[in-house]
Amino acid sequence: MIGVFYFRSSRASLPSISSVYADWNNQDYESVYKNTSLILNKRPLDGEALALNGFAAYYMYVGQTEPSAAYMYLDSSITNLRKAWYRVSDTEKPQISYILGKAYYHRGHYYSDLAMKYLDYADSAGLQYDDLQEFRGLAAAQLGEYEIAIDAFTEALAKKPSDLLLYTIAQNYNNIGDIEKSKQYLLETIRTTNDEVLQLKCRYMLGEILFFEGDIEDAKKEFDLILEKDENSADAHYGLGVIYENQGDLVRARAEWRRAIRLNPVHPGARQKLNL
Repeated sequence: MIGVFYFRSSRASLPSISSVYADWNNQDYESVYKNTSLILNKRPLDGEALALNGFAAYYMYVGQTEPSAAYMYLDSSITNLRKAWYRVSDTEKPQISYILGKAYYHRGHYYSDLAMKYLDYADSAGLQYDDLQEFRGLAAAQLGEYEIAIDAFTEALAKKPSDLLLYTIAQNYNNIGDIEKSKQYLLETIRTTNDEVLQLKCRYMLGEILFFEGDIEDAKKEFDLILEKDENSADAHYGLGVIYENQGDLVRARAEWRRAIRLNPVHPGARQKLNL
């Protein structure tokens, strides 16, 4: 009986590509991944199955909460999409490059150059997905290409406005030294966001900028506003300490830095100031 069962199993028909597409349209990525894996066991060079398997693996990665399983799917996605790239027509490559670029971005900053390569390919091909420019901006920022990042984020903002994009653009303008533009975007984020945590991040960056511009009183106002909302902000206490240091009041400065250390024992700025 065992021999007969094995014989019948080995002759069982493979899932059809049409059934795989039906699962894809229903967003049943687990089924797509499983059935394309069965196809690839028999036809490992099937470009269509490789692409669909890679797409499904990426979306399963996004939906995973368990880290080891998530990165298994991410690696599977990258591996099979790279294989598919060489086995599909040129008209199918932009879709593969779009998902492959995002997968490489999620793989970590060491892969940012590959993320940028494939996302640029998708962009040059004219793909219009809402998050394409955002991912391009993120990859460019990781590579230190801040002006490219600003252009990409600005395009993403025009398509789908978001307070987080405003803040990210402010960060990148700050990175290239365009302080006025950075302040404009920080103030716009503060004005429009309902996210209190993001608002406090903006105020801290704004306080730092104002301090380095020599506007000490307005910088202090920003740090005080943060502490009115969150008295446990280690960053705000650190910022106040720097202001007191600048004013020659080292007693109050060190007191603020010690508060910062109590709230965040690994705060780099406070540890450096206190020689810890």
